[in-house]
Order: sequence, then C-alpha cells, then structure tokens
Amino acid sequence: MPAVALSRSDPFLLPLLWVLMASAMLVESDTYRYATVALVALSMIRFRDDVRLVSRDWLAWFCWLWAAYAAIRFVIGMTVHDVRGTSEWLYIFPLFFPGLGVALYKTRQYVFPAAIVLIAAGAVGLLASIDWAALRSGERVFPLFHNNPIHAAIGCGMLLITSICLMLYVVETRRHDGWRLGVILGMGFLTVLLSGVGILGAQSKGVWLALGPVAGFMSLAVLAFYGRRLALAVLAVLLVAMLGIIVAQEDARRVAGPTIEATGALFSFGMGHVDPRDAMRRAVENPDTPQSMRERLMLWTNALDTVESSPWFGWGNRWQDRWRQGTYQDTNHQLLHNGYLEILVRHGLFGALVLAIFILVSARRIFFAWRQGIISASLMLYLYSLSLFFFITIATNSNNRLALGESYFLLAGAAVFAISLAMRGERTKPADIAQAD
Repeated sequence: MPAVALSRSDPFLLPLLWVLMASAMLVESDTYRYATVALVALSMIRFRDDVRLVSRDWLAWFCWLWAAYAAIRFVIGMTVHDVRGTSEWLYIFPLFFPGLGVALYKTRQYVFPAAIVLIAAGAVGLLASIDWAALRSGERVFPLFHNNPIHAAIGCGMLLITSICLMLYVVETRRHDGWRLGVILGMGFLTVLLSGVGILGAQSKGVWLALGPVAGFMSLAVLAFYGRRLALAVLAVLLVAMLGIIVAQEDARRVAGPTIEATGALFSFGMGHVDPRDAMRRAVENPDTPQSMRERLMLWTNALDTVESSPWFGWGNRWQDRWRQGTYQDTNHQLLHNGYLEILVRHGLFGALVLAIFILVSARRIFFAWRQGIISASLMLYLYSLSLFFFITIATNSNNRLALGESYFLLAGAAVFAISLAMRGERTKPADIAQAD
C-alpha cells in the first residue's frame, strides 16, 4: 500500500516530527521524547490497522514483555526497597519501538525531506558553533550544541555517517538529477567535512577509535555494492582523510598518545591474568596512566565488582547500594562510562542477552529486506554503520544514557519494525492483486 498524505498539515508537520526525533545529533535536549509520544499517538489514532498488524510480530511482543519486566522491576525497587536508582526507566523504552515503527512505515515519504533539513541544519550549526581560532591553536572545541565535547563528537560522528549515506542514497536511487542533485551532494559533502573538523576538534578519543572500523566497513561496503564509479569516490575520500590525519598527526599524538600507551600496557599485563581487575588496579596505581583513563578504570573495577555479586539478573534499582561496597568507594557512580556495564549492573547477563537477540534479529531482517529489494543498499549501510559506530562508542562512554543514545535506540528500533511491515506488505501483495482482479 503506498504511503499517502492524510491531511493538509502532513507535508509540514510529519517531516518536522522526524527532524525533531533525530535532533539530538545537533542539540542535546529532550525534544525527541515529545516527538516520540506524538508519533506513537499518531499510530494509535490514524494507523490502528497497522498497529494490529505489528502486534502479530513476535519481536513486538519481545519488546513489550521486556518493557513490562523492566517496569515491574523498577516499581518493586521503589516500593519494596525504597530506591529509585538512576535512569532505570530508560530500559522501558522498547515499549515504543513497534508503534514508532508503524508511524515510520506509514509516513516514510516524509523521511527524505526530513533528512535534507537535518543535514542542512547540521551544516549551519557546525559553521556557527566551531571556534576556528581555538581549533587552529590546538585547543578543544565544542561543535554543535551539546553539554560537553564528548557528546558533541558523538553527534558529529552520527551526522557524518548520516550525510554520507544520504549522498549514497540520492546517487543510488536517482531521486534527483541536474542542479538538485548537485545541491544535495554539495551540502552533504560540506556537512561531512565540517563534521570531521568537529570530531577532530572535540578531541574525543573514543569517537576517534570508533571511526576507524566504521570507515573501513563503509569503504568496503561501498566498493561491494556500488561498483567502480563510486569506488573511485571512496578512494578520493580516503585520500582526503589520510591527508587530514597527516596534518593533525601532532595534535592527535598529543591528545591520544598517553592513553594509547597506557592501554597497551594494560592489555599486555591483562593477558597474563585471569581476573581483568588485577590489570585494571595495576593501571590505576601507575602514575603514568592519564587521569581520565584512571577514573574510568576505577569506575569499571567497581562495576565488575557489582556484576560479579549478581551476574545473571543484576541489581535493578539497588545497584548503587552494592556499588558503594566496591574497591573504589569514593568514585562518582552516576555514569559508568561504559554502556555495556550500565546494562550489566542493572539487568545482568539476562539484559545483555535480550539486547543481543534484538540486535541479531534486527540485522538479519535488514539484510533480507535489502536482498528482496525492499530497502536500498544505502539504507542498509546506514543502519549497519550507525549501529557499529554507536556500539563501539558505548565501550568508553555511557552514551545509551544520553539523549543521543535514547534517540538512536528509538529510531533504530522503529526502523526495524517499519522494514518488517514493508516485508510483510510485499509478501501479501500478490494476494491483494489477485483479489482485486
């Protein structure tokens, strides 16, 4: 069934809602939450038939049952143990994935203009926010509009990947030609360039680390899917990137060098010990370990202490009580600077297993949708690349507790269900046509 406009306000309102859903890339705020509520409400009011359809999907029930489990555990923590925890209710967000997916599927014709607006706003925001004088002097800059430069670097990384995949989509689908194509590609390239500058200036080592494998993956994927012409374009981009690395080599070594050396020493020592906490404690006590890395290792040691005491289901809201009994009791325990440990201390290996199942099933559905011609290669590449980037960055930061992380999970979860509905629609199309005949 083709997507159609339902009212005169739709061509303005619906792209705006999708821009707001993705706005956390640019501005760190809760706007995406209000957009989520509006879009889910839209599904429940206008698209009830599709909501009933998605309710037949076992993955939807998987999300709803997990959300119910997390909600019940959160309520028990408050009522029985009198502890609220911190950001525990975020694990209830999968409740919205199916409904948001219905909204995405039914309003999909508005996603492309929303993406154009987002990329244009990103370019303007980067031009307005980057302190070029500070950048030239090697000082840390704060691109876009986030609470700290690490968050800003993650936002720039997401914007960079979005811009590249948008350009690939336009070329692949031939949606535009002539001057319109030139404008979109020029704007996309400008946003990619400015995002790269923002990532370099924000000096987030975790984002630098994540971009390496993501760039390799995207380059190989483009070579595989788009042939020789775009392969040359990829090689040109890689040459520009290599030139940028050469130019920035001194600053990069100054910022990341001590951490790389300390990480190498930590890894070498850890390879000879069964308990990784021994190596982590040794690194904490080493005066050559950079302070930021030392603080993370203390947080991670306490987190591993907490996980060890309840490995299967975690501590729920009570994880902070157990945390205070860890090796380093005077550390800040609000953010663990590792998204995987954030899950493990609360929901243990069970929570990690639920996440792993959703990721694997989602990746499989996306791949089969591309193979059946339901989605473009550029969309598949975008979902895979953005996810790879995000899941690498949460190894060194608790990005799943940021606006960036929440909006990513909501949009990625919605995309999986929208694609699932599209696949179901393709399977039923022959019957529909036969019935019409």
